[in-house]
Amino acid sequence: MTDEQKAVFLLLDRIKNEGLQWYRHAALEDVAVFERRISGKFSIFDGGELHEIGLKPSGSLPSKTILVMQPSANENEAILGLWLKWNFASNPFEFRLFVGQWSQIAGTKTFIAFRFEAPETGEQHNYYHCQPCRDFGDRDPVPHAVLISHRFPTIPVNATNIVELTVCALMACIGHKDMKAFVRKLLRDSSAADNAPLKAAYSRCCH
Repeated sequence: MTDEQKAVFLLLDRIKNEGLQWYRHAALEDVAVFERRISGKFSIFDGGELHEIGLKPSGSLPSKTILVMQPSANENEAILGLWLKWNFASNPFEFRLFVGQWSQIAGTKTFIAFRFEAPETGEQHNYYHCQPCRDFGDRDPVPHAVLISHRFPTIPVNATNIVELTVCALMACIGHKDMKAFVRKLLRDSSAADNAPLKAAYSRCCH
């Protein structure tokens, strides 16, 4: 596992643990909202496959699972989830981090997602970018998905590696202030304190 891959693991493992802690201590009405939003289609990821990032050259989180995140104060009835797929053996390597939101707007259930991706082959998307999508890791559209093109727009992301891309994706979910505090707290952990790519991502993306 390279230092960059370890940094991604550390970020997502902390998100996983905090999301599980929120869910396990959530009020009954919040749990009910979660179950109404995704029950029968997705489950919460609480396994150990995250450690396979980098240890396995290619892989993904289990299908139909999400890393659940605590809802923001402004979106109490929305569910935020993450899903990851990678292939470090290909050239160029593939890295896709999906961010999805299940919510109800004006009485209508909706789902919208974005995939944050490493540069691709060719001159069209050969930069770190983000694209909207109607699925969440496979080719099947998620029920209630917003009818949006999964190819346009392709939004450039201010990242130079997978650590910065992950930080940017998480910042899109929780905002700059909370992301800064999140990474700063993570860097105080002994497992992350000496990780140079994580420190560099904090300095470049969170300041």
